Amino acid sequence: MIRIVIAAIWLLAPPILLVHALRLWRLGLPPVGWKGRLPVTVAVAVLVNWLLFITFVFAGQIGGFGSHYMTMRLADVFLLVSLLILIASSFTHTGRWALSLASFLMLALWVGSEMVA
Repeated sequence: MIRIVIAAIWLLAPPILLVHALRLWRLGLPPVGWKGRLPVTVAVAVLVNWLLFITFVFAGQIGGFGSHYMTMRLADVFLLVSLLILIASSFTHTGRWALSLASFLMLALWVGSEMVA
């Protein structure tokens, strides 16, 4: 039961952190130019990454238990994309910690999908 609660919190934390980061971005005075748009761009990238992960889990493309564990070859690409999003989130001005944590959680989810149980 505890594992299920931890997994649910881990899975639902990225969108909650994204909402928080976007609220900070909207309420604050963002920098001008590309640095002002970077938090929104990173938030959208993390959200798309999260939606793809959820879609693949529910479609049965990744996940499983014990000897029936499976993953798809495209997960390697999403793992790399998650790493790039994590790097980009460290350059954001507004909501840096929330975006970085959401990006890190997504990276950890993709790494977990790559490990064979």
